[in-house]
Amino acid sequence: MGDTRKEEAEFSLRKKYHKTIFSRFARAINTYRLVEDGDHVAVCIAQGGNGLILAKCFQEIKRHRKIDFEVDFFSFEEENNGKFIRIAEETGIPVQKLHSVDDVKNSGCNKLAVADCYEDVIEMILTGVLYRGEISTLMPKEKERDFGGIEVIRPFYLVHKQDLKEWNMEFGMVTGTKEDFSDQQEEVKRLLEEFENINPGIAANIFKSVENVNLNTVIAYHTGMGLHSFLEDYEQ
Repeated sequence: MGDTRKEEAEFSLRKKYHKTIFSRFARAINTYRLVEDGDHVAVCIAQGGNGLILAKCFQEIKRHRKIDFEVDFFSFEEENNGKFIRIAEETGIPVQKLHSVDDVKNSGCNKLAVADCYEDVIEMILTGVLYRGEISTLMPKEKERDFGGIEVIRPFYLVHKQDLKEWNMEFGMVTGTKEDFSDQQEEVKRLLEEFENINPGIAANIFKSVENVNLNTVIAYHTGMGLHSFLEDYEQ
């Protein structure tokens, strides 16, 4: 049964979910240069997340051999009495038991892949504008000081949450537990649902807004070098 589950999960990424999940995963890898030759990537598999499908996507892209990289899969042994390790192994994922975050650092991995997806990016943009008065979002990759400078990458940056949910219903770790969100998160999710009913293209435009910034129409912006005003370059 284990081989059947493994084969079916892998076949799904080549057929049913190839366009919606794997192709978008591969496009994010290439567009944002998330994985390059010589990289060693860590993928953590945990309860209630998309770590399992993320791991399968990494196995699939490694099979293509277009990028020369290594990948290791981790899971906390005590989580649900090791149930998720067993499920992962049934799906063909060799999992290393994780005792602490230090295990990832000590494994030699220089990148940690997390499963934030397209909708998470959009929600972060709206949250920034509505509740912090700034334009910002999750980046495709960033250096994480808490992990000793290890680079966090988001290969599902272009993958939709609903497609990941459907794959998980077939092959993943469906737990039936309800996610907890803050009031701000709940409000943003509600607004996005209303936008979807008004015009399905609104969400895509929100996403594009942070990759199509016209600094000539921005009053001020800040970088690591400090705050910059439009007045600096304003021609009298």
